[in-house]
Amino acid sequence: MFFLLRLAFWVMLICLLLPGSREDNLRLITSAEQTLKDMRGFCQRNPQVCDDVRVSMTTLLTRVRSGAELLQSWLAQQSGESEGRAGLTATGPGRSDASPRPVTKWQDSLNISDKQVPWRGPNGY
Repeated sequence: MFFLLRLAFWVMLICLLLPGSREDNLRLITSAEQTLKDMRGFCQRNPQVCDDVRVSMTTLLTRVRSGAELLQSWLAQQSGESEGRAGLTATGPGRSDASPRPVTKWQDSLNISDKQVPWRGPNGY
């Protein structure tokens, strides 16, 4: 079903981009120019809306910037910690404490009976 929707979208897009008659093309260009002229005067007609959008965009950009700075500092801290780890202990410059921290290895703690999947009948019981 989704394939048919995508196919219809692309066919419509191709049909819109195909060249038409000269009159149709001129009418389309004129309509686009009038739309742009109307959009340019939007802030003159609705100054409060444009001011609200400016404030919202400024707030959004401030949040994005602070998030990027936070991510950058976190990545710098992580790379500093990974450079300080050598072998089984870590006492590098990225660590705040001087005590070594051992690296633990994963070990399997399950019994054979824990690993066996119980039998279920055809109804799932």
